[in-house]
Amino acid sequence: MSDMRVIAIALQKGGTGKTTTTINLAAALGAQDLRVLVIDLDQQADSTDGLGVTVGADDATMWEVLHLDRAERVPLAQIIKPTPVPGVDVAPGHLALREMERTGMGSGGQLRLARQLDELTGYDFVLIDCPPSLGEITTAALAAADDVLTPIGPGPDEIKGLTKLGETILDVQDELNPDVEIRYLIVAGYDGRTQVSRDIRTALRRDWGSWDDGGAYLGEIRHTVKVPEAKKARVPVADWAPTATAAEDYKQIAARIVERVRG
Repeated sequence: MSDMRVIAIALQKGGTGKTTTTINLAAALGAQDLRVLVIDLDQQADSTDGLGVTVGADDATMWEVLHLDRAERVPLAQIIKPTPVPGVDVAPGHLALREMERTGMGSGGQLRLARQLDELTGYDFVLIDCPPSLGEITTAALAAADDVLTPIGPGPDEIKGLTKLGETILDVQDELNPDVEIRYLIVAGYDGRTQVSRDIRTALRRDWGSWDDGGAYLGEIRHTVKVPEAKKARVPVADWAPTATAAEDYKQIAARIVERVRG
Protein backbone atom coordinates (compact mmCIF):
# COMPACT_ATOMS: atom_id res chain seq x y z
CA MET A 1 0.00 0.00 0.00
CA SER A 2 1.68 3.20 -1.14
CA ASP A 3 -0.34 6.00 0.43
CA MET A 4 -0.57 6.44 4.18
CA ARG A 5 -4.17 6.47 5.43
CA VAL A 6 -4.93 8.54 8.52
CA ILE A 7 -7.97 7.48 10.56
CA ALA A 8 -9.20 9.49 13.55
CA ILE A 9 -11.04 7.36 16.10
CA ALA A 10 -13.43 9.86 17.61
CA LEU A 11 -16.56 10.40 19.69
CA GLN A 12 -16.98 12.96 22.45
CA LYS A 13 -18.32 10.43 24.97
CA GLY A 14 -15.98 8.48 27.19
CA GLY A 15 -16.31 4.72 27.61
CA THR A 16 -17.42 3.95 24.05
CA GLY A 17 -14.38 1.84 23.20
CA LYS A 18 -12.21 4.37 21.31
CA THR A 19 -8.94 3.36 22.95
CA THR A 20 -9.77 -0.36 22.90
CA THR A 21 -10.61 -0.06 19.21
CA THR A 22 -7.42 1.90 18.48
CA ILE A 23 -5.19 -0.69 20.15
CA ASN A 24 -6.88 -3.76 18.71
CA LEU A 25 -7.37 -2.38 15.21
CA ALA A 26 -3.69 -1.38 15.14
CA ALA A 27 -2.69 -4.91 16.18
CA ALA A 28 -5.00 -6.47 13.58
CA LEU A 29 -3.56 -4.26 10.82
CA GLY A 30 -0.02 -5.02 12.01
CA ALA A 31 -0.84 -8.72 11.77
CA GLN A 32 -1.49 -8.15 8.04
CA ASP A 33 2.14 -7.05 7.62
CA LEU A 34 1.16 -3.38 7.53
CA ARG A 35 3.05 -0.61 9.30
CA VAL A 36 0.85 1.25 11.77
CA LEU A 37 1.42 4.37 13.88
CA VAL A 38 -0.89 5.03 16.82
CA ILE A 39 -1.05 8.71 17.81
CA ASP A 40 -2.28 8.99 21.39
CA LEU A 41 -4.02 12.35 21.87
CA ASP A 42 -5.81 11.39 25.07
CA GLN A 43 -4.50 12.88 28.30
CA GLN A 44 -4.93 9.49 30.02
CA ALA A 45 -2.43 8.00 27.52
CA ASP A 46 -4.32 4.70 27.66
CA SER A 47 -3.38 3.72 24.09
CA THR A 48 0.29 4.19 24.96
CA ASP A 49 -0.12 2.07 28.09
CA GLY A 50 -2.32 -0.52 26.39
CA LEU A 51 0.35 -1.11 23.74
CA GLY A 52 2.83 -1.96 26.50
CA VAL A 53 4.86 1.28 26.29
CA THR A 54 6.08 3.16 29.36
CA VAL A 55 7.01 6.81 28.89
CA GLY A 56 10.03 8.01 30.85
CA ALA A 57 10.30 11.41 32.55
CA ASP A 58 12.66 12.69 29.84
CA ASP A 59 10.69 11.32 26.87
CA ALA A 60 8.92 13.81 24.58
CA THR A 61 5.25 13.14 23.81
CA MET A 62 2.41 14.56 21.73
CA TRP A 63 2.39 17.49 24.17
CA GLU A 64 5.74 18.64 22.73
CA VAL A 65 4.66 17.95 19.14
CA LEU A 66 1.61 20.21 19.49
CA HIS A 67 3.23 22.73 21.84
CA LEU A 68 2.15 26.37 21.63
CA ASP A 69 5.74 27.61 21.86
CA ARG A 70 7.75 26.94 18.70
CA ALA A 71 10.98 26.77 20.76
CA GLU A 72 9.55 23.90 22.83
CA ARG A 73 8.19 21.94 19.88
CA VAL A 74 9.55 18.52 18.87
CA PRO A 75 8.95 16.89 15.44
CA LEU A 76 6.50 13.97 15.47
CA ALA A 77 9.10 11.61 14.00
CA GLN A 78 11.36 12.15 17.03
CA ILE A 79 8.86 11.02 19.68
CA ILE A 80 7.72 7.77 18.06
CA LYS A 81 8.38 4.64 20.09
CA PRO A 82 8.29 0.99 19.02
CA THR A 83 5.78 -1.24 20.80
CA PRO A 84 5.88 -4.98 21.54
CA VAL A 85 3.01 -5.38 19.03
CA PRO A 86 4.35 -6.43 15.60
CA GLY A 87 4.14 -3.65 13.01
CA VAL A 88 2.86 -1.04 15.49
CA ASP A 89 4.59 2.11 16.80
CA VAL A 90 3.13 4.76 19.08
CA ALA A 91 3.43 8.53 19.47
CA PRO A 92 2.75 8.70 23.22
CA GLY A 93 0.09 10.74 24.98
CA HIS A 94 0.62 12.76 28.15
CA LEU A 95 -1.42 14.25 31.00
CA ALA A 96 -0.27 17.74 29.93
CA LEU A 97 -2.60 17.48 26.91
CA ARG A 98 -5.41 18.28 29.35
CA GLU A 99 -3.90 21.76 29.82
CA MET A 100 -3.75 22.25 26.05
CA GLU A 101 -7.41 21.31 25.76
CA ARG A 102 -8.19 23.99 28.33
CA THR A 103 -5.97 26.82 27.09
CA GLY A 104 -6.14 26.17 23.35
CA MET A 105 -3.44 25.48 20.76
CA GLY A 106 -2.74 29.03 19.58
CA SER A 107 -2.40 30.40 16.07
CA GLY A 108 -2.31 27.63 13.47
CA GLY A 109 -2.52 25.02 16.21
CA GLN A 110 -5.36 23.05 14.70
CA LEU A 111 -3.28 22.32 11.58
CA ARG A 112 -0.07 21.48 13.48
CA LEU A 113 -0.68 17.71 13.44
CA ALA A 114 -1.68 17.72 9.79
CA ARG A 115 1.57 19.43 8.82
CA GLN A 116 3.62 16.93 10.84
CA LEU A 117 1.84 13.99 9.18
CA ASP A 118 2.50 15.47 5.73
CA GLU A 119 6.21 14.99 6.45
CA LEU A 120 5.92 11.47 7.88
CA THR A 121 6.76 8.38 5.82
CA GLY A 122 7.04 4.66 6.41
CA TYR A 123 3.49 3.86 7.56
CA ASP A 124 0.47 2.35 5.85
CA PHE A 125 -1.99 3.49 8.51
CA VAL A 126 -2.03 6.15 11.21
CA LEU A 127 -4.70 5.71 13.90
CA ILE A 128 -5.40 8.75 16.07
CA ASP A 129 -6.96 8.03 19.47
CA CYS A 130 -8.92 11.24 20.20
CA PRO A 131 -9.89 12.58 23.63
CA PRO A 132 -13.54 12.22 24.73
CA SER A 133 -14.45 15.81 23.83
CA LEU A 134 -14.90 17.97 20.76
CA GLY A 135 -12.29 20.55 21.73
CA GLU A 136 -9.26 21.82 19.82
CA ILE A 137 -7.26 18.58 20.09
CA THR A 138 -10.03 16.54 18.46
CA THR A 139 -10.39 19.29 15.84
CA ALA A 140 -6.66 19.00 15.12
CA ALA A 141 -7.07 15.24 14.66
CA LEU A 142 -10.01 15.72 12.29
CA ALA A 143 -8.03 18.31 10.34
CA ALA A 144 -5.24 15.74 9.87
CA ALA A 145 -7.43 12.70 9.09
CA ASP A 146 -8.59 11.13 5.85
CA ASP A 147 -11.39 9.24 7.59
CA VAL A 148 -13.18 9.05 10.93
CA LEU A 149 -13.98 5.75 12.63
CA THR A 150 -16.56 5.97 15.42
CA PRO A 151 -17.12 3.16 17.92
CA ILE A 152 -20.63 3.32 19.34
CA GLY A 153 -21.47 1.71 22.65
CA PRO A 154 -24.82 -0.10 22.95
CA GLY A 155 -26.63 2.67 24.85
CA PRO A 156 -29.60 4.98 24.24
CA ASP A 157 -27.53 8.22 24.09
CA GLU A 158 -24.95 7.02 21.60
CA ILE A 159 -26.72 8.20 18.45
CA LYS A 160 -26.98 11.74 19.91
CA GLY A 161 -23.21 11.76 20.34
CA LEU A 162 -22.78 10.71 16.74
CA THR A 163 -24.96 13.63 15.60
CA LYS A 164 -22.81 16.13 17.55
CA LEU A 165 -19.63 14.65 16.09
CA GLY A 166 -21.15 14.99 12.62
CA GLU A 167 -21.81 18.69 13.23
CA THR A 168 -18.18 19.22 14.33
CA ILE A 169 -16.95 17.45 11.20
CA LEU A 170 -19.05 19.78 9.03
CA ASP A 171 -17.28 22.75 10.67
CA VAL A 172 -13.89 21.13 10.06
CA GLN A 173 -14.82 20.49 6.41
CA ASP A 174 -15.70 24.17 5.97
CA GLU A 175 -12.54 25.56 7.56
CA LEU A 176 -9.72 22.99 7.69
CA ASN A 177 -10.18 19.71 5.83
CA PRO A 178 -12.90 19.41 3.15
CA ASP A 179 -12.37 15.67 2.61
CA VAL A 180 -12.73 14.26 6.15
CA GLU A 181 -15.88 12.21 6.82
CA ILE A 182 -17.21 9.51 9.12
CA ARG A 183 -16.52 6.53 6.88
CA TYR A 184 -16.47 3.73 9.45
CA LEU A 185 -18.84 2.86 12.31
CA ILE A 186 -18.79 -0.11 14.67
CA VAL A 187 -20.78 -1.19 17.72
CA ALA A 188 -18.31 -1.98 20.52
CA GLY A 189 -19.33 -4.31 23.34
CA TYR A 190 -22.19 -5.75 21.28
CA ASP A 191 -24.44 -8.21 23.08
CA GLY A 192 -27.00 -9.73 20.73
CA ARG A 193 -29.09 -10.92 23.68
CA THR A 194 -30.09 -7.34 24.57
CA GLN A 195 -32.66 -5.27 22.72
CA VAL A 196 -30.61 -2.08 23.06
CA SER A 197 -27.63 -3.64 21.23
CA ARG A 198 -29.86 -4.92 18.46
CA ASP A 199 -31.62 -1.54 18.15
CA ILE A 200 -28.34 0.37 17.82
CA ARG A 201 -27.13 -2.03 15.13
CA THR A 202 -30.42 -1.70 13.22
CA ALA A 203 -30.30 2.13 13.43
CA LEU A 204 -26.70 2.32 12.20
CA ARG A 205 -27.35 -0.04 9.31
CA ARG A 206 -30.43 1.95 8.33
CA ASP A 207 -28.86 5.43 8.61
CA TRP A 208 -25.31 4.72 7.44
CA GLY A 209 -25.69 1.69 5.18
CA SER A 210 -24.42 -1.83 5.77
CA TRP A 211 -20.88 -2.69 4.77
CA ASP A 212 -21.83 -5.19 2.08
CA ASP A 213 -23.85 -2.47 0.32
CA GLY A 214 -20.96 0.00 0.37
CA GLY A 215 -22.11 1.74 3.56
CA ALA A 216 -20.13 2.87 6.59
CA TYR A 217 -21.37 0.29 9.12
CA LEU A 218 -18.41 -2.07 9.56
CA GLY A 219 -19.95 -4.50 12.05
CA GLU A 220 -19.90 -5.38 15.73
CA ILE A 221 -17.22 -6.13 18.29
CA ARG A 222 -18.90 -8.74 20.46
CA HIS A 223 -18.90 -8.27 24.22
CA THR A 224 -16.40 -10.50 26.03
CA VAL A 225 -14.58 -10.34 29.35
CA LYS A 226 -11.36 -11.01 27.41
CA VAL A 227 -11.23 -7.37 26.24
CA PRO A 228 -10.86 -5.78 29.72
CA GLU A 229 -8.56 -8.65 30.75
CA ALA A 230 -6.27 -7.85 27.81
CA LYS A 231 -6.39 -4.14 28.63
CA LYS A 232 -5.29 -4.86 32.19
CA ALA A 233 -2.44 -7.00 30.85
CA ARG A 234 -1.43 -4.15 28.45
CA VAL A 235 -1.70 -6.31 25.33
CA PRO A 236 -4.14 -6.53 22.40
CA VAL A 237 -6.95 -9.05 22.85
CA ALA A 238 -5.55 -11.14 19.96
CA ASP A 239 -2.39 -11.73 22.03
CA TRP A 240 -4.27 -12.35 25.27
CA ALA A 241 -6.99 -14.62 23.88
CA PRO A 242 -6.48 -15.35 20.16
CA THR A 243 -9.72 -17.30 19.83
CA ALA A 244 -11.90 -14.71 21.62
CA THR A 245 -14.86 -13.40 19.64
CA ALA A 246 -13.55 -9.82 19.86
CA ALA A 247 -10.17 -10.87 18.43
CA GLU A 248 -11.96 -12.39 15.43
CA ASP A 249 -14.14 -9.30 15.05
CA TYR A 250 -11.20 -6.86 15.03
CA LYS A 251 -9.42 -9.05 12.50
CA GLN A 252 -12.45 -8.93 10.20
CA ILE A 253 -12.88 -5.18 10.61
CA ALA A 254 -9.20 -4.57 9.81
CA ALA A 255 -9.55 -6.69 6.68
CA ARG A 256 -12.63 -4.74 5.59
CA ILE A 257 -10.87 -1.38 6.04
CA VAL A 258 -7.83 -2.54 4.06
CA GLU A 259 -10.06 -3.90 1.31
CA ARG A 260 -11.93 -0.61 0.96
CA VAL A 261 -8.80 1.56 1.12
CA ARG A 262 -7.10 -0.56 -1.52
CA GLY A 263 -10.25 -0.79 -3.62
